[in-house]
This record gives sequence, structure tokens and C-alpha cells, in this order.
Amino acid sequence: MRRWPTYNLFRRREEPDLICAVPNDFPVPAFVSGEAWTYAGSISAPSEAPAGFSAEAAEHGAEICGFHLFHVLPAAAVPDQAWRAAG
Repeated sequence: MRRWPTYNLFRRREEPDLICAVPNDFPVPAFVSGEAWTYAGSISAPSEAPAGFSAEAAEHGAEICGFHLFHVLPAAAVPDQAWRAAG
């Protein structure tokens, strides 16, 4: 069984949908320092991941670059309960 790493998330201030995920045991990339980015929390389980985060892509990105950049996707619309009753 593979261990799910904890990822620290950093949000770009001018593009709040752009997130940099860095494994907890990796150094924070130099471009994230300064005022352009802000700490946005962490995720320690797949169920905590924001829409748009891919664990597979994050793992690959961490292996290659030490981080994973992604855009947060809008939450999927929850279907209205009325159409289910009518169907």
C-alpha cells in the first residue's frame, strides 16, 4: 500500500485558481517565495484535494520538478433533486 504524501498548497495572489502543490518533505520552490504567492493550506488525503488536483500528476511533477502546478476547477454542479423524482 502506497503512502499518500501531504502536500502544502500555495495560491498565486493575482490568479487565485493557480495552485502550486509541494510535497511536505520537499523544499518550497524559489518562485513561490515573495508576495506573489500565499500559503493556502495542505492536503493529507485524496478526499481533501481540490477539484483539478491529480494525485498521479502531482506525484510525477514532484519527481521531476519538486512541485505540481494546477488550476482549481469549479465544483461540479449538484443535480437538482426534482429531476431525479420526475425521471
